[in-house]
Amino acid sequence: MGRAFWSVVGFSCLMVAWQLFPDLSPAVAATSSTRTASATTGAETPPIQITAERVDYLRDREVYEADGGVVIVQGGLRLTADHVTLETLTGKLVATGHVRLMEARSDMWAERLELNVNTEGGVVTNGQLYVKPSNSYVTGRLMQRFSEDHYRIKQGTFTNCDAQEGAIPAWRFRFEDLDLVTSESIALKGGWLCVNDYPLIPIPTFTYPLAVRRTGFLIPLVGYDNRFGLHLEETFYWAIDHSQDLMITPTYFSDLGYGSDLTYRYMLNRQSKGQWYLSYLQQTKLPNVSGVDPNSQDVKKARGMLSGSHTHQVNPDLLVRAQAFLVTDPNYLQQLSNSGALRASPSGESNLLTTQRLARGNLYLLGQYLQPLQSGGTDTFQRLPEIGYSLPSVSLLGSPVLLGMDADAVNFYREKGFTVNRGEVVPGLSTNLIELDHMVGLTPQIKVREVYYTRGAQSEDSIHRETFWAAMDVTSKLARRYGMGDGGGLLHTIEPSVIYEYVPGTRQSNIAQIDQVDDLPKKNLLTYMLRNRLLERTSTGGSFNWLDLTLAQSYHVGAVQTAARDFAQGAIPVLGSATQPLQPAAVSVDGRKLSDVWMRAVIGNTAPPYGPTQQAFARSGAGVSLPPGAMLPNINQYLTIDAFFDPYRGTFSQWNTDLRVQEESNWYVEIGQRYTRDGNRVRRGDIWNPVSFNEVFAPTPEIQFVTAGGAFRTPWGWTVGAKGYYDVKNGTSPEYDIVALYQNPCKCWSLGLYYLQFPDRAQYNFMLNMTGIGWTESFGTEVVKAILSPLLIGERGLPWASPGGPYGRPRTVRPTVDQQ
Repeated sequence: MGRAFWSVVGFSCLMVAWQLFPDLSPAVAATSSTRTASATTGAETPPIQITAERVDYLRDREVYEADGGVVIVQGGLRLTADHVTLETLTGKLVATGHVRLMEARSDMWAERLELNVNTEGGVVTNGQLYVKPSNSYVTGRLMQRFSEDHYRIKQGTFTNCDAQEGAIPAWRFRFEDLDLVTSESIALKGGWLCVNDYPLIPIPTFTYPLAVRRTGFLIPLVGYDNRFGLHLEETFYWAIDHSQDLMITPTYFSDLGYGSDLTYRYMLNRQSKGQWYLSYLQQTKLPNVSGVDPNSQDVKKARGMLSGSHTHQVNPDLLVRAQAFLVTDPNYLQQLSNSGALRASPSGESNLLTTQRLARGNLYLLGQYLQPLQSGGTDTFQRLPEIGYSLPSVSLLGSPVLLGMDADAVNFYREKGFTVNRGEVVPGLSTNLIELDHMVGLTPQIKVREVYYTRGAQSEDSIHRETFWAAMDVTSKLARRYGMGDGGGLLHTIEPSVIYEYVPGTRQSNIAQIDQVDDLPKKNLLTYMLRNRLLERTSTGGSFNWLDLTLAQSYHVGAVQTAARDFAQGAIPVLGSATQPLQPAAVSVDGRKLSDVWMRAVIGNTAPPYGPTQQAFARSGAGVSLPPGAMLPNINQYLTIDAFFDPYRGTFSQWNTDLRVQEESNWYVEIGQRYTRDGNRVRRGDIWNPVSFNEVFAPTPEIQFVTAGGAFRTPWGWTVGAKGYYDVKNGTSPEYDIVALYQNPCKCWSLGLYYLQFPDRAQYNFMLNMTGIGWTESFGTEVVKAILSPLLIGERGLPWASPGGPYGRPRTVRPTVDQQ
């Protein structure tokens, strides 16, 4: 009984002492009755919140031990594990059992983690790391952590491929050693590229950037075509600083030569930016294209091209723009370019434009140089320089009369032949719309044009010409709205207009015909236009164009046209040369009182606005949102018709159509047709009025042309598309393109194929993309992108930059220059 009594007394005293003096507890483990504790490891580090089923504090060592569902939170760091030990003096944390470390840019899983919460350094055993910005997944037997963004990893794997848990990624790198900076780059040694976990390509050492703008080599390009043979290309990207970069691209063609391309881009500030491209080729063999004599001795020569632009907003009112396009020889694009548009370019234009906004109007200074390619020569006129002023319509002394004016002076220079200076002043008077009973509106207008030349086409004497343009525009608008049951409605509008124009005849035979200012034929014309529109407004605020139909025709009140200007190839001009006609050739025509009837009909939306439906569609494929204002490929359906009807023959003189139909992201078809009957060509508009038909050009042969394109998805991961051009009249095809793209189920890699057939050449190649690493690119990339993008918009894993980019990267093919 005594023992029991003293035991009870001793236990009671101990409990009293515990309650009164908790800080005098012995240096042995004492159990806290709570599941949450707070700790501080340093004055400059955030406090640590510890939550677990059990938290023990060893005061003599200042150590916290937590067991069972442990959660550690420190600032943006969150750690979960089965057991955690934290030394508050050193900041050392040891976590074991189902360890997961979550941070803003990464997630980590491990068997064991040693981490210093003060320095963020530590060691990970059998860890897995997921880097969110680049979608990179890394595993390693041992990971040395230097910071949140820097790791050194031994014996592991690296991939950007999304595989289901437990599944083998489509591709990944195995390595012995890897240095990873999550915001910059990776560098591995002793690696293999594994496809479906089968070692395929040995990689002794490999480095590439994870950030978009890092100095290094881009993925090399290997290709082949029947013109130039094997094509090898490698690009070194130099991120000079945050506002400029340079790409150096050595190239080699086995059947053409070797050279290099330079691309320099800069953004000095928000007001000044530019991009310049220089291509150099040391030709060692003649290009295998049409028009090249295989017996020519002119084989070994240097060829090149310079193109680029610069824009500088000096101040809110002063803007300077420069553009250059120069080649070493006129046949450069025709023989070497894969672009049909560039090969058909008549000239290359370089210019320097300065515009100054004034309190009243705008002032500009222009210098323009045209390098002859398909047409022109040393006698081609250049604008060096041109200065002009434009005054928008302003009220004249507070009256309803509006005054406007345009004036310019230009020096036309050329290497061969005479030069000439021209100055013109065009003041004009008009009024605001004059309404008659709110049904009809009248707008009278008059412009006087005074033009001065320092010399004529055949004489050195100065000449001048005066003329004027008088017009009366009569317009009206009828509208009716029809309600619909869902809250939307239909808006039907009819807009008729009639304009009468008069320009007196002037003598032009002694004037050098350089541009349309020099060609002002007599005009006594009445033109009517009728526009009919049917627009649907939905209850959600969207719109759809059901019909937009325009009809227009002109009537010659005075005499009809008796001669037409002839710009056909080989036509001998009245004055000048074939490369620079001063008075174009003319042929006799039988003029008519009534012009052909112009008709343009649009059914559907040719350019729908960027709306929620398209945004949701784009996100559904990629899981990324598009930046505001981003332009999407056409994913709509429409039919456009543009035609001229000859009322005298009762047939169409021109008939052009474009039809586009798309079924969501599964398939689309585009068909275009161009037909022009042999005979006179109607001139659409002139310097006075863009919708008038006062003239016809000389007769030309019949044209029949068809374009067709489309693409579709297959159940096997392939998206296939094609586009072709066919000359029905001559039975030839100037170009057709066949493309295909394979995406594996998780879209972590893709393979693109393309075949481009030109009249004298064929090109075929492939494109490879490994999501998160990069892709190969070439001229064919743009062709594949143009044909397949309507079905693949917003998806990831494409061999080109898609809206939002792979895993949210910028929408550029190559690294972009940062904006300040």
